[in-house]
Amino acid sequence: MESKMNSQKSLLKIENLSVEFCSRQKKFTAVKNVNLEIFPGEFVALVGESGSGKTITSLSIIDLLPENAKITEGTITFTGKNKSIIFQEPMTSLNPLLKIGKQIEESALIKGISKQEAHNQAEKLAKMTGLEDTKKIFNCYPHELSGGMRQRVMIASALMTNPELLIADEPTTALDVSTQNKILSIIQNLKSEFNTALLLITHDFTVVKKLCSRIYIMYKGKIVETGKTEEILKNPQHPYTKALIDSIPDAKRRHEKLPVHFGEWQNE
Repeated sequence: MESKMNSQKSLLKIENLSVEFCSRQKKFTAVKNVNLEIFPGEFVALVGESGSGKTITSLSIIDLLPENAKITEGTITFTGKNKSIIFQEPMTSLNPLLKIGKQIEESALIKGISKQEAHNQAEKLAKMTGLEDTKKIFNCYPHELSGGMRQRVMIASALMTNPELLIADEPTTALDVSTQNKILSIIQNLKSEFNTALLLITHDFTVVKKLCSRIYIMYKGKIVETGKTEEILKNPQHPYTKALIDSIPDAKRRHEKLPVHFGEWQNE
């Protein structure tokens, strides 16, 4: 895989990215000199706790930064044609006043294809994500579907433009365990079905192990460690990475207290 990547041109390359939030009182740098690279068809994870800068990095890639945020330094180079994002909570991402069918078809219609083509494509992708009764589901509003079904709708919508890169921001956090596994299976199949590359935004190493070949660890807006998933999980180098791995639930040590980590890295 490594030699293959070395011979390939990267699909996404972020160099020295810094993002700043501005208010009347002060400025705050949320992302600091981030470097990140993804190759075609590669599944990569950006891992860190809440507030580490993961989501802001992903919003920078997709050009959806809030009005009070701006890129102050660095470059984002994307060599593909289309990129899409799946958000953590589909209920807040879907239009509550628009039927599901129209919402899935919408992004394809914007690209200029006919209504019938968009409908046929939406049906195909909906079924691929496990939404079998498309006639019924397409006539529903978001509140009439379960959380898992809404997330399937989001995945189908994201795939309508045939993106080379899919960003998934905590796509299973709001779901129960059995539904999580089904959604992860759908995402996993994207590589074989479409050769889609994935940037997974998460704090959950269990999900990372299932999906991703490489990891970037983010802490306080900076990338503090990167490498192959297997190597980092076996031999983490940065104290923050070790702390994250130590927090993974393990039935074998359920009576043990979680270790408390103190050190200079917490002031970085």
